[in-house]
Amino acid sequence: MVSSTTFGAYSTRVALTQRLFYGQAIPMAFQILLAIGSQCIGFCFGAILRPLVIWPSNMIWPTALSTCAFFNTLHKNYTNTNNDYMPREHFFWITMAGSFIWYWVPGYLFTGLSMFNWLCWIAPKNVIINTFFGTSTGLGMSILTFDWAMISSLSSPLITPVGRMSFFCLDHYSHQIVYSGGTK
Repeated sequence: MVSSTTFGAYSTRVALTQRLFYGQAIPMAFQILLAIGSQCIGFCFGAILRPLVIWPSNMIWPTALSTCAFFNTLHKNYTNTNNDYMPREHFFWITMAGSFIWYWVPGYLFTGLSMFNWLCWIAPKNVIINTFFGTSTGLGMSILTFDWAMISSLSSPLITPVGRMSFFCLDHYSHQIVYSGGTK
């Protein structure tokens, strides 16, 4: 239930598309009822299909495992009487402060760290380098970033297996090379 609020309701895209592309003004009451109705239909399908997609233990989503592990770690009472370890809540608040600073520095303090494109800084006038490695003027093939929002824009690297992420990067770069070779 917690992870269902991570992404917005898909029905908001319907209202936005109708407004932007078709010039149709939709009343706010209709938009609210559409959002509530589509979300309720989704939860109803989840309840109906619960014996098939929720109860079998092999049908768990990999992204749900990290949420389950996080809540289990924070809320399960281990009978550990050894006081040499840091309390879990204390570690959580330290990690949360570090995450805030990690996001705040490249996001607001110095936005140049969001997309640090070092090759284009070396040769800013070179057309070939800017075509392949440019962030806004090219294919963006060598972006070094410290912005966690950009790192995890497609999927979280902490959850996704290394093999899948490696294959995705290889596929992404091979498509960019084929695309750039086909535009000459």
